[in-house]
Amino acid sequence: MKKSSVRLSAMSVSVLFIIGFAVLFFFASEWYSNSRKLEKLAYQERILHNDIEHLEVVGKWTLDYVKIEKALTYMLGDRISEVSFRMLAENLWQISQSYSLDPLIILAVVAQESRGNPLARGRFQTGKFSGALGLMQIKMETAKKIGRRFGVFVENEDDLMRPDVNVVVGSAYLIRLIGKYGNLREALVAYNLGHTAVDKLLEKNAPLPTSYYEGVVRRYRDLVKHCSF
Repeated sequence: MKKSSVRLSAMSVSVLFIIGFAVLFFFASEWYSNSRKLEKLAYQERILHNDIEHLEVVGKWTLDYVKIEKALTYMLGDRISEVSFRMLAENLWQISQSYSLDPLIILAVVAQESRGNPLARGRFQTGKFSGALGLMQIKMETAKKIGRRFGVFVENEDDLMRPDVNVVVGSAYLIRLIGKYGNLREALVAYNLGHTAVDKLLEKNAPLPTSYYEGVVRRYRDLVKHCSF
């Protein structure tokens, strides 16, 4: 009995090759097309993600500015002009963004130091003028030294009594103390007592007085409550 054999002609082999190549080409084209679509979708997703992040940042900036305005209105009322109010709000906003410092912390210090009185002049218990001026109760010597380092030039009391200048100098001083001590608590105590007094207490491992710090914290909580959305 003879075995049957199947032989393909050269034309049949060519047709099968062409069909196979066409199938491979089809799948390769589909893969490439889908790959391009996925890349496009991934790119669009990245753009969307970046847009969302940008909107979140802009939203936070806006909320911070509104929070500053509400706090200033609550604390100062109509005790300063509209122009001075705007300059003060913008300076506080810039400081908060540049140094990642909650503007309400600065305003809590303002509330503790002067109760929001832009014309405040510090007094010792004897009634004698202490030299502290304005919203953040800055002394002229400190204002000139700190101001030069931050590009704010204070020449006289009139300069320092300007709310926008006073708060910039006071904020710069507080930021410097935060950098020196590495925490807000000791920085605030030093803001009140002076860094020399705090350094001496720390060297002796003596406890720091906390009444001023606690007062600022109370003021801060009050501002947060008032300015919440």
